[in-house]
Amino acid sequence: MALKRLQPYAQIIDGEPRCPLATPETIRNGLQFVAQKGDLLQVSYLRSGTHWVQYIIQLILKEGEPIDNYDEFLRRARTVEYYADISQYKTSGPVRTLRTHLPLHLEKLNPEAKYIYVARNPWDVCVSLYHFVTSLSFYRFQDGTFDDFLEAFLTGCLPYGCYFEHLVAGYSLKDEPNVLFLTYEELQRDIREVVIRLASFIGERFGKALKENGLEGQRLLDLIIRNSSAESMKKIMVFNFGKFCDQDADRRLRALDISTNSAHEGDVKRHGCVGSCVVGKWKEYFSSEQLRRMETTIRKKTKGSSVMNLWRDIRAEALRLSREKGTPATLPRV
Repeated sequence: MALKRLQPYAQIIDGEPRCPLATPETIRNGLQFVAQKGDLLQVSYLRSGTHWVQYIIQLILKEGEPIDNYDEFLRRARTVEYYADISQYKTSGPVRTLRTHLPLHLEKLNPEAKYIYVARNPWDVCVSLYHFVTSLSFYRFQDGTFDDFLEAFLTGCLPYGCYFEHLVAGYSLKDEPNVLFLTYEELQRDIREVVIRLASFIGERFGKALKENGLEGQRLLDLIIRNSSAESMKKIMVFNFGKFCDQDADRRLRALDISTNSAHEGDVKRHGCVGSCVVGKWKEYFSSEQLRRMETTIRKKTKGSSVMNLWRDIRAEALRLSREKGTPATLPRV
């Protein structure tokens, strides 16, 4: 009899795996949440560039002024599924910005709100999320192997469910007039162009400040890019599990007694949220057999969608590597 594989811990709420940091009340409210007129809601699966894009958004709204600390970052962009009273959330900024890792569907779109969906290729998401869940005690996966995690990733047995279903749902909304669909790889390839697109989408005046303001606009664009670099963000994006800015969330975190094995400056209660910020890290982890398993799931889960064309080159490389190391591939070429 085969031993049961280790999986990252998820609480089951109404039959679905959910993040251990949430509560049944906050999850149910999050699933019913509809953005209000003027809201800016960012949607992404975990480890797809959530912090990076939101950091850029906040710098745009602050006209390049730096973000002082992670508490300020969280206050300016609440995560929908972590707060029971999210509909009452107010902001001091020009736009109410919110985030969620819950999937987005057409029936939940408010034509008077704006939505940004951020996607990242599945190979890098898998590796980044593996490091994330092994580093935090509440996932109870510190001893999990990459192969254990890959199986959970491919079967959707994770706290936010199936990556591929989340991705396909988001991609289906890319042509909606109030949706901006971005990829992590675009940010890496041409961050200047993406920052300008983001600013223009948020509001005309923000786009004009970068595009039509001469040297001052160039200076502001350079400032936003510099302040959103991995080096800059790593100094700011540090989650303190020992003290949180929201009282209700702080009580939940203290009750969980969370620690991290990627301690920031030696403090096991402080977790650095910014990873390596590179594309292609997956090549250091996947075996040829694992790449074939990934491809099998991709074909099954994205059938009928053209979403994987976003990463055509990465997929071609993964297929090539899946045929190496002396094991013939069983999958047809794409």
